[in-house]
Amino acid sequence: MGCSQNFGGGGIVMVKLATIALMACAGCHVSLTAMSAKLVEVLKSVELVHSYILMDAKQIPDNVDVGIVEGGLKTSHDEEVVKELREKAKILIAVGDCACFGGVPGLINIYRLDDAFKAAYIDNPTTVEGFRPTKDLPETRPQALPISEIVKVDCMVPGCPPRETTLESVLTTLLSGGTPTLSSQSVCDECPRKKTGEKPEAIRRLHEGTPDPDKCLLEQGYICMGPVTRAGCKAACVRAGVTCDGCYGPAEQTWDQGLAMLDGLIGLAKEKFPRLKIETLSGMIYRYTFASSILYKMTRKAKGKA
Repeated sequence: MGCSQNFGGGGIVMVKLATIALMACAGCHVSLTAMSAKLVEVLKSVELVHSYILMDAKQIPDNVDVGIVEGGLKTSHDEEVVKELREKAKILIAVGDCACFGGVPGLINIYRLDDAFKAAYIDNPTTVEGFRPTKDLPETRPQALPISEIVKVDCMVPGCPPRETTLESVLTTLLSGGTPTLSSQSVCDECPRKKTGEKPEAIRRLHEGTPDPDKCLLEQGYICMGPVTRAGCKAACVRAGVTCDGCYGPAEQTWDQGLAMLDGLIGLAKEKFPRLKIETLSGMIYRYTFASSILYKMTRKAKGKA
């Protein structure tokens, strides 16, 4: 993970930048604007040619230098737009977990599409008349997927959303002619809590009991994704007293974030691992990466959908 492209030594005088948002919440664009003064510095060497969240622009122009994609794939429109930007951009950057891994929306892949629509539109008490809108809407894909499933991605910037410091580092390095890199450490390496190697008596949910504010949450039995999650967030959640939920994606040497965590939990707990529904477990250990996980790919292959 990281970036495989740059502009070469010295960069380009004015870089043409385009951004798009697919299956997304716009949080990654908010993080981009949260760079504040640093964003102003970046914009001195950038010409923002397309961004329908930040400016009034309907068409993606030709000859884009850098394309930033927020969001994953769920509709035919998502596919069309990301393919167009890939064709027109020299460098394509996937920003945020939805674009990189499928993100939280990727958890819909646990369910049948018809069941998901029924829950959202028919059995939802807040939906007027309870019908599924279809007129003039793009076709919905059977699965939610990361953009790398259909286009070549030159750079991946994980996070939900990525911290502004991460975006700043990637953009400034890229614009100066360098090749951006992400941390090779895990969240545990950034965590200030004390680790003793002690095994917990049981696996707990965060609402069960009161965690010791100084001790490793995982050693207390709370499901903290820190060991299998890439560093870069400065262990923000853990410092705030809650467990890491894995939003920076798999750590450098982690082949599958959820399975690696499950393997660790099974070996960690002294008593039997609690029985959890697949929906609950996936939401805990695959919150951001289920759609791109080895487990899900194996499931698709077994069903003949590879």
